Amino acid sequence: MLRAIGAVVAGLVVAVGIIMAVQVIGHKIWPAPEGLDWNDAEVIRTYTSQLPFLALLFPIISYFLGTLAGTYVACRISSAKPLALVGVVGLVLLAFTIANLISIPHPVWFSVTAVAAVIIGGWLSLQLAGRRQAQASS
Repeated sequence: MLRAIGAVVAGLVVAVGIIMAVQVIGHKIWPAPEGLDWNDAEVIRTYTSQLPFLALLFPIISYFLGTLAGTYVACRISSAKPLALVGVVGLVLLAFTIANLISIPHPVWFSVTAVAAVIIGGWLSLQLAGRRQAQASS
């Protein structure tokens, strides 16, 4: 049980690290304007609506890669059922993603794609972990 808890924590640390790293790269390429009021929803909505597609793609990629890596790391560390680990790590990441989408206005396509990226990343990780388990038992 302790190993499973450690696996979840490690998975979340890896996921958040990857999400932050990919988004930092995106912010270096497309920095926010000086003095942008992050507390004004309308200013943020206008700002995000004017960003090029590739600038908005970086967070989507970060959610996918972070979820994929974080859930996979959790599965590798623990011998517990992969579905449970992917479920816990994936749901925490999905909750944070949804909280971000609620707090910062985004285009609708972005919100849908962000949620899908987390779900697909967790699903793919589960497929990889299942293959790894099948290979280990044969």
